[in-house]
Amino acid sequence: MLRVVLLGVLLGALAPARAAPPGPVRLVAADLPPYAIAAGGDSPGSMVEVAQELARRLGAPATVEFYPWQRALALTGVLPRTAVLPLTRTPEREPHYRWLVRLRQQHFVFVARHGSVDLRDLAGLARRPVVVLRGSPHKRTLQEMNFSTVAECASVRECMRMVGKGVADATYGGEDIHRYAANADGNREADFDFSAIVRSGDVWLGGSLDFSEDEARKWRAAHEALRADGTLARIQRKYGLAGN
Repeated sequence: MLRVVLLGVLLGALAPARAAPPGPVRLVAADLPPYAIAAGGDSPGSMVEVAQELARRLGAPATVEFYPWQRALALTGVLPRTAVLPLTRTPEREPHYRWLVRLRQQHFVFVARHGSVDLRDLAGLARRPVVVLRGSPHKRTLQEMNFSTVAECASVRECMRMVGKGVADATYGGEDIHRYAANADGNREADFDFSAIVRSGDVWLGGSLDFSEDEARKWRAAHEALRADGTLARIQRKYGLAGN
């Protein structure tokens, strides 16, 4: 009997440890409708809903917290198991995040008050005051395009208000977000002109570096399953977005 007991203890010690379930995820975002909506209640934004559904399927429930964009970015660098969205993937950002899921291709455009600026004339626009979201890569992008006067705003709605009041001649950023903001603060989208697409870039869910590459692969596999079963398209339709 003693031999049987000792054998059982030995086999138990040699058995591989069962993998612990992944810990909860802290999801941080700025108020960037329709992707992330701070006051959305049951409609927190398309990308927030997608990220939370992915986390649920992976057994790592995610709470969402909203901050000014620059602070949201900073938190991902100092807090464990933290993911931020919507994050444009750029060479400068590449080593600072674990790139979990490509969420969408975003198109970048200029926006001006209706009839105030010829948005087709980029050389002329480069000499005018333009505003962009603080913490975004847009200021660097415009400076590389020889724009001479580029200021930053705390939010896209603030940028749009500055354009609406004539403080700035144009703003530059994601088309989906700016079209949504054009209908806020008593304005209508028809009050603004939108340029043709200037650039496009992939928007990601970016995680803190303590996420492993193996976890990142699981997030991407879950996203493919979300696409395959129609959940992704349903969430996008809820916010008036076409798939891409």
